[in-house]
Amino acid sequence: MDFQSSVQDIDEITKQVTVTVPKERVAKEYETSVQQVGRSAKVNGFRQGKVPRHMVEKLMGDRIRFDVTNRLINEALRGAFEQHKLEVVGQPEIDLKEMDIAKELEFTAKVELYPQPTVSNYLNRNVSVAKRSVGDKEVEESMERLRESKAELKPVEDRKEAKKGDVVALSVAVQVEDGEFSRGEPFVDELGSGRLSAEAEEQFIGMSVNDTKDVTVTTGEDHQNPELRGKKVTYRGTLHGLFTKNLPTLDDAFVKTLGLEVETVAALKEKVLDQLKKNAEEETKSESQSALLDLLVKENEFKVPAAMVDDEIRGIVARYGFAGKGANPDSIDVNAFRPQFADFALNRIRCAIIIDRIGAAEGIKVEDADREQMIQRIAEQNGSTVEATRKTVLDKSRIMSFLLEVRRTKILDHLMSKTTVELTDGPKDAAPKKQKKGA
Repeated sequence: MDFQSSVQDIDEITKQVTVTVPKERVAKEYETSVQQVGRSAKVNGFRQGKVPRHMVEKLMGDRIRFDVTNRLINEALRGAFEQHKLEVVGQPEIDLKEMDIAKELEFTAKVELYPQPTVSNYLNRNVSVAKRSVGDKEVEESMERLRESKAELKPVEDRKEAKKGDVVALSVAVQVEDGEFSRGEPFVDELGSGRLSAEAEEQFIGMSVNDTKDVTVTTGEDHQNPELRGKKVTYRGTLHGLFTKNLPTLDDAFVKTLGLEVETVAALKEKVLDQLKKNAEEETKSESQSALLDLLVKENEFKVPAAMVDDEIRGIVARYGFAGKGANPDSIDVNAFRPQFADFALNRIRCAIIIDRIGAAEGIKVEDADREQMIQRIAEQNGSTVEATRKTVLDKSRIMSFLLEVRRTKILDHLMSKTTVELTDGPKDAAPKKQKKGA
C-alpha cells in the first residue's frame, strides 16, 4: 500500500504515528467500493446490479466513505507499525483531520508500545528469606490433617446454632473492597480452623442453620492469595448444616487406606517428613525468586501501558472467580476491579518483562530437554502421567503459554544460580500452602 509515515516520541512507551495516504489511492479505493456495492445493491425500481452510480452514491455514499476510510486507516497503520518496527499494545487513538475521498487521507495515531527496558545489575545479587525448619511438630500436624481428611461427619440434630469446632456446610461469596460479590462457593470445614479466615470464622459462630450473614475483615500482608493481601474482604456466608467430626485412629490399618504406597505409621511419618522438606525447599526457592524480582523491579523502573495492566486485571479476576465462575475475561468490566488489583497486576507485568529482557540479554533459549523437564515437573505436581501431561500442555490452545512458562522458568533458574540467598531465622511455617509465582 502507498503511504507516508513518521513517528514522534511522546515518552518511552508512547508514540505518535502520522500517516498520509495519497489522494490517488483514496480515489481508487473509493471507486472500487462504489462498483462493488453497486453490483449487490437492491433498490426499488432497479434490477440488482443495474442501480445507477449516482443513486448508489446518494443512498450509500456515507457508508462507503466510512468503510473506505476505516479500511485505509487500518491497512496504513499495519504498514506503519511494520515499517517502524513498533510492537503496539491496546487500541490506537486515531485523530482524523477530515474524511474527503477527493483529498489525501491524513491522520495521526497515538499508540502505546510493549515495554523494552534495559535491565541492569541483575547478576550476583544477594537476597534474604526466612529459613523454614521441618521437625516433629510439623510432621505431627500433617499426620493430623490426614486423619481429618478421612473423618466421618455426623449431622448435629439437637441444635441449630453453630459453635466453634463444628464442621459447618456454608456457601460463601466473596467481595473485595467495593467490587462485586463472587458466586457462592461451598465451604465445608471446622469452624475456627482458620481456613477461610480466622477472624471471619469467629464471627460466623452463633449463626443458625439457613441464616445468611456478611462478615468483613481486612486481610493480612501474608495472606495465601497475593491478590487479597491488605484488602477489605467481605464474606457472605449462608449456613446449610452442622456436623460433628469423628476422627479415625492413627494405626497401620488406617495408613493402608490412604493409598500413599506405605503400610505402617512409621513409613508414613518418613514419607510425610520427606514431602515437608521438599515443600520447604520449593517455598524457599519461590520466595528467593520473588525477593530478587522485587529488588530488580524497584531498581529498574519503567512505564507499562494501561491496556496491559487492564488485561492482567481481567485475567486475575477471571482466574480467581471474582466475576463469577467461568467468566470470559474479555467481558469483565475492569473499572470495578482496577482499584483493588492495579498495583498487583502492574507488579506482575513488570516482573514478567524483566525476566524476558534478561533472557534476551543472556541469550537463553528453550531446548527440548527444558520442555521435557517441565512436563515431568507438572506431571509430578498433578499426580498425572508424563504422557497425559505432554498431550495436555502441547495442545494448540495451551502450547504458547506452556513454552513461555518453560522459558521464564529457565531464566529464573539461571538468575538464581548467580544469586546468593541468605536464610534468616523467622516465624515461617515449614509447609505453607503453595502459591503460583506472579511471573
